[in-house]
Amino acid sequence: MMKHTLIALLLCLVGCATAQEPATLLIGTYTNDGSKGIYRTTFSAEGFSSPELVIEVDNPSYLALSEDGEYLYAVSEGGRGASSALNAYRYDAKADSFPLINRQTTLGASPCYVRLFGGKAYTANYSGGSYSMFTIGEDGSLGEAVERTFEPREGSRSHIHGLFEAPDGKSLYVTDLGRSEIFQIDAFGKELSRTRLAMGTGPRHMAFSRDGRQAYALGELSGTVSVFDIGKQGLSLKQEIASDSVGGGGCADIHLSADGRYLYASNRLKEDGISVFSVGEDGRLEKVGYTHTGVHPRNFTLSKDGRYVLVAARDSNCVEVYSRDAKSGLLTDTGLRLEVSRPVCLVWM
Repeated sequence: MMKHTLIALLLCLVGCATAQEPATLLIGTYTNDGSKGIYRTTFSAEGFSSPELVIEVDNPSYLALSEDGEYLYAVSEGGRGASSALNAYRYDAKADSFPLINRQTTLGASPCYVRLFGGKAYTANYSGGSYSMFTIGEDGSLGEAVERTFEPREGSRSHIHGLFEAPDGKSLYVTDLGRSEIFQIDAFGKELSRTRLAMGTGPRHMAFSRDGRQAYALGELSGTVSVFDIGKQGLSLKQEIASDSVGGGGCADIHLSADGRYLYASNRLKEDGISVFSVGEDGRLEKVGYTHTGVHPRNFTLSKDGRYVLVAARDSNCVEVYSRDAKSGLLTDTGLRLEVSRPVCLVWM
């Protein structure tokens, strides 16, 4: 009897060690086709809980959560004027709600990205061709925006698409899709370096190696991943490799696995899917696989345990789940889906 009990206990411990713990996911959406704002769900290997509207707000297309999980910041991606804004929320654990702290206009149109860095919030204003800086108060509130632009590159129009913290934690890289440039700035907005790519590359999102020696920039228009060495004088290009091989011109998001061995990049507009790259010891990439997804995979995220990749398939109106093989890096469709209108940003709480 005791022997059987011991075996059962050991099996339970093994099962508990490998089980996918439920995790809370926030989903930002476009609100022009049925969605009303930011939704929340819990995810496990068995699937999703029903999506719950937790914040009603216009076009929250990108979200950022403070490190302590107490404050949430969401852009409202609108046109010129008050419809382009950054919203600050505080998570009230007792009421399990996100009351609004305040809302500030971004000044620049179409904010499509938000980054928290150095006690400030930053937005990338795509149509405005600028980025905005906001001080953050002790209560999480936003100060008024200070808008910044860069000197123009001849024959091009600026479209700022993202801001990414450098591995040293002392600066940000700013991607300009329109001018095919990457700027490095400090916490005060001072330009530290500038990297020019071939016109038509259209850098959109970035990722960084675990050791902080390499940067990876996904070119939305060129369909390539640019691999850079990070030096004191800025970024030095060492490799260009195709992610989109069919000329879709719509690459979107890029992430490294937690162990740094595999890089993933999403492609849209043609043969929508995710490219899988292995990462060499020198940081160079080799394409090892491709997985088709739903329509318009604008954003995706790896689960905290690295076993799954969740994809916001905007035009399929769902969040999809793909299992990830840690040894090969390859993805397999699990068939799990969460129906939600126009999902475009996924953030773990």
